[in-house]
Amino acid sequence: MRRPRHPRLIMNCTQCEERISDYVENALTTADRSAIDLHLQSCGACSELLAGVSEVLVWGKTFPVYESPAWLAPRIIAHTPRVARESWTDTIASVWKWVIEPRTAMAVFTATLVLGWLGGLAGLSPNWVTVVRNPAAIYYGAQSAVNRAYNEAVRTYYSSAVVAEIQTRIEQLREIS
Repeated sequence: MRRPRHPRLIMNCTQCEERISDYVENALTTADRSAIDLHLQSCGACSELLAGVSEVLVWGKTFPVYESPAWLAPRIIAHTPRVARESWTDTIASVWKWVIEPRTAMAVFTATLVLGWLGGLAGLSPNWVTVVRNPAAIYYGAQSAVNRAYNEAVRTYYSSAVVAEIQTRIEQLREIS
């Protein structure tokens, strides 16, 4: 009776390619090595890959090795930036510097003007006494304005000539069939 093979011993090209450098460096278990040997016997592409990897490793060993100059290590250390932990006060100070910059102040001022102008065009004019007492009133006012705009867009869409023509054609097709 034939013994079933261990599923790990059957290897495809992808698994072989993933382990080929470990195979060349003899860093595989005996089972993995024998599975790759078995695969290499039946696969020409992986055998060519093994030959190419081996050739590159041999070629890499012929590169000359140079000693680094004595001044290089201290220079690298001197030019490596030191990473200091930022405290909360540093973070708050940097945010405050950003806030008081003229361009940030102008951006906030401009955004306020533009949003107020757009709100006025959209018909949003809040009752400021209500807003001061209940800031959520801004949200509810904007929500009702958006709902009105959406409802108006839907009504306009369904009353358009294109939609009426499509509905007429659908009714005609229903009568025919």
